[in-house]
Amino acid sequence: MHTDERNIALMRKLMRKRILIPVAAVVALAFAGVAVAYFTSSGTGSGTATVGRDSGVTISPVTIDGPLYPGGQSTVHFTINNTSSDTAVRVGKVVADLSAGVNGISGLPAGCSAADFHFGDVVVGTEIAARGTAASTGTLSMDNTSANQDPCQGTSPILNLKVDNTGL
Repeated sequence: MHTDERNIALMRKLMRKRILIPVAAVVALAFAGVAVAYFTSSGTGSGTATVGRDSGVTISPVTIDGPLYPGGQSTVHFTINNTSSDTAVRVGKVVADLSAGVNGISGLPAGCSAADFHFGDVVVGTEIAARGTAASTGTLSMDNTSANQDPCQGTSPILNLKVDNTGL
């Protein structure tokens, strides 16, 4: 009988293993399924940003070498200043500011025609770093016309300049 008891005990042991092995396999697969779901999850998101602005540029100082005479010209020195502390700016060209007067000229007495003065466009074509400057030169000329230009003698025409980036 001793052998029968042993056989019964062995049978019970095998039955427990037959149940435990499939249960363990099902539990392992359940955990694997959870892990797969975690690694294959997806989602979306968004954010916003603010695009800054440049602070503009100034053109100062503007100086003119020597006096002008009818039919003559003089060199104009100017410095473009980037007033932005955050960003560089691109400057195409510097031109006479026609909104400040005929041919960009103001400050003339009666009888002295601003139409007799001309500033040629200056292509600068550069990028100026934040708080940086760029110096350049141009030419201011005075026409020799058939009209009496005596009222222009001894005057100090003001040349008004601006940046023109229409070609960029």
